[in-house]
Amino acid sequence: MQRDSISHMVYKYIDIVGTSYTGVDDAINNAFKEASKTVKNIQWGEMGRVTFRLDANQKIEYQAEVRIGFKIERGNE
Repeated sequence: MQRDSISHMVYKYIDIVGTSYTGVDDAINNAFKEASKTVKNIQWGEMGRVTFRLDANQKIEYQAEVRIGFKIERGNE
């Protein structure tokens, strides 16, 4: 039996941490903005743990762990 040629996609993910003094939403957006400078084909994201730290002036810095998924590029595409 002959099978039709089916294109299979492969995805990879990376875990990064975005930060912001404004809020969690900005921390997530900052993570995607920075990742998109070097990572191609971003397809999805997933928020993980949210933490914060206090700087020397007691100002809160929000930290959002973000898993970013992207499609692996093949040489013939």
